[in-house]
Amino acid sequence: MAIDLHTHYLPEPVADMMRARTSAPFISAGDGGETFHMPNGTLAINAAYHDMDARLEFMDGIGVRAQMLSLAGLFGADSLPAEEALPFCRAFNDHVSELAGRNKSRFAGLASLPFADMDAAVAEYERGRNELGLIGAILPNNFFLTLDWAEKIRPVMDAANRLGGHIFIHPGPRPDQRADLAPGHTPSVRDNAFARAALDVQSMVGHAMVTLLFTDYLDAYPDLSLHVANMGGTLPDVIERIDHVVVTRTPDEPLPSSMARGVHVDCSSLGPRAIEIAVSLFGPEHIVFGTDCPIFRTDWSLKAIDSAQLSETEKEGIRTGNAAQLLAGVWPELGG
Repeated sequence: MAIDLHTHYLPEPVADMMRARTSAPFISAGDGGETFHMPNGTLAINAAYHDMDARLEFMDGIGVRAQMLSLAGLFGADSLPAEEALPFCRAFNDHVSELAGRNKSRFAGLASLPFADMDAAVAEYERGRNELGLIGAILPNNFFLTLDWAEKIRPVMDAANRLGGHIFIHPGPRPDQRADLAPGHTPSVRDNAFARAALDVQSMVGHAMVTLLFTDYLDAYPDLSLHVANMGGTLPDVIERIDHVVVTRTPDEPLPSSMARGVHVDCSSLGPRAIEIAVSLFGPEHIVFGTDCPIFRTDWSLKAIDSAQLSETEKEGIRTGNAAQLLAGVWPELGG
């Protein structure tokens, strides 16, 4: 059975806090059900986001052994001003801790942190690890778009390395990118919005991978584990062009593709051809299973692995073995 390292959870008390708001993140009710208003777009939500007894039944039925749970950065809570973000983060962390504590072999929780105040973010990470039993934290991808921005989140990375833990780098804005919070902000309307948003997200994940793989940023963190969402974004698709640029302009430098096996990525929301390309670049041992449940379909990701042109050993590693090995230090129940 698969180990899913990319899933989300919206505890009902946290949803109630969002129902009391009128700016993102907030939840509104309509004739067709509830709508989740995020900084960039909306999402229909239902009980799948918070009914975890039903989630366990779903997991058993579809073949998922365990899920790592987080509050998605794209939801917009952790990028609010610190005084607004911290109550959301603390409430989520408390509830996911209680859930995971009752189901240690099925669920593990990642801390949500208030990134507008790095001191508060470090303090909440410390509370999550030391008091709540959370196994790490989810960090916004956009802190890693450049090396300069990645330097600004070093306090959290330092805390994770000191205390141990798993870092999940997931699409999401930095606090300074919340244009929607400006007075009088009017959301832009784009043609083919879903397609353009998907391309935007994957491009930004690719930029983060450049920071993580092609600089020495991660050298300071030997005592944490880390993975990146969405198969490393567009990097696997354009790595040959990047190599070509190096060959033609700086031929004495190593090929970037030769430095691409230092970070794990999950296969959330992608298909079999994308998995094959990612395996060719990162190596099969660096791909872990992810779905973005309940936003995206779990059966899609399971079928993608089944359909990929890989050996059965490689497929089973992606479904289960790679994740168990990656998280052995923080989630030992996966080894049972």
